[in-house]
Amino acid sequence: MPQQFSLLVWNLHKENLRLGFIGKFKELLHEYPSEFLLFQEAKYPKKSTSVLDDFSYAMASNIETFRHLYGVVTASKVAFEKIDSNLSHRREIGLITYKSMQITQHKLSNGKILHLVNMHAINFVSIKIFTKELEKIKMELKMCTGPMIVGGDFNNWTQKRIKALDAFQHALSLERAELHEKHHIKHIFAKPLDHLFYRELTLIQAKAIDTQKISDHNPIYATFSCI
Repeated sequence: MPQQFSLLVWNLHKENLRLGFIGKFKELLHEYPSEFLLFQEAKYPKKSTSVLDDFSYAMASNIETFRHLYGVVTASKVAFEKIDSNLSHRREIGLITYKSMQITQHKLSNGKILHLVNMHAINFVSIKIFTKELEKIKMELKMCTGPMIVGGDFNNWTQKRIKALDAFQHALSLERAELHEKHHIKHIFAKPLDHLFYRELTLIQAKAIDTQKISDHNPIYATFSCI
């Protein structure tokens, strides 16, 4: 694990198996080399043994069909020390699906353990359920000490959801990564949905990348160094 490392956080909107996506993604990784990838709404075939060259990966699926799995994927060039995958306790109204979340651990160059949290927050539920789901995740993360990065699509498109996310952030002593080019982040009702939080790390840079509508979201790219 290098002392300085980078990651991409991206809701793929299930587009990652399309040929047009694959070519653009390779170009993106060439321009923005990363040790970690945090994907939400990823789609992967069950029979494929490898879908990400040069990365090991772990998936927490929330939807399964005959041929494919859908969910969050954490890919890494650094060894996984531990992998925990979770589903939301409640289903989304109308879609009848759960949301998935994944916590992985990786050893940093200073010997500390990085907790990397890949989140896709529940949507299409009441604010009461949204807050309860965040509270359950918060209680699990409170048991994790040391450096932490939390990234993903938080579906915080109302003022009440923003308030719940703010409480989640402060309870875990997380800092929000302030993004350059933040207008590229997907907004609903003028509220950004994708975020990156961290603690006990030094943020070198963080930016949103315009990928010309490959997905309905754009990725966040960030570089950190160990304290």
